[in-house]
Amino acid sequence: MLIWINDIPRDAVTNMALDELLFNKYNGEPILRIYYWDSQYTTIGYFQKAKDIASGGFVRRFTGGLTVNHCNDISYSFVASSKNWCVYDQNMTYRNIHFAVQKSLQLFGINSEILTRKASDVNNICVETFCENDLISNDKKIVGSCLRRRGNKLIVQGSIYVNLSYSHREKFSEEFAKCVCQFLKTKIKIYNFCDDDIESSKKIADKKYLNFEWNNKF
Repeated sequence: MLIWINDIPRDAVTNMALDELLFNKYNGEPILRIYYWDSQYTTIGYFQKAKDIASGGFVRRFTGGLTVNHCNDISYSFVASSKNWCVYDQNMTYRNIHFAVQKSLQLFGINSEILTRKASDVNNICVETFCENDLISNDKKIVGSCLRRRGNKLIVQGSIYVNLSYSHREKFSEEFAKCVCQFLKTKIKIYNFCDDDIESSKKIADKKYLNFEWNNKF
């Protein structure tokens, strides 16, 4: 089964803590969480240097990647293990997930292509840096992702830079989950965070994402 969480808008600290919670408590069934932002936030990649970030307020992710300025974008996290995903093939991971996004966006007349080679120099901003397997539409990057592995499992975090209405977001989320299921050859199981999940995520947030030392560690 694919555990599908179509989440509500939340702040950056909570979103990052909930993603890490899903990664930590992973029990063998792949998870796809699709989520949103209740205001404007900036997240940065785990290895980015704080002094290089133009924005003064940001949250450091526990995955890699570059700076993302969140507002109307749709974000996702995907957790899987070697039991159901080729976790050691980074290119395949990005390509398959981005293909699922590409196919889902076509429902709304948004056509795109998966970049087959690196097309720009790396800078600090994700949307301005074109990498292999990014999703490109009208010469603009509309999907970028980053990942982290631990043992035989991985988590992918990504942002989809399109502004859909509330009803279209609901439809997109469902279609995205269906497309991921096609890769996994499985079915969808809907899940919503319970009170215990929220409390556990607050502990993660207090220890890490609300912590100055974590956010400024490099």
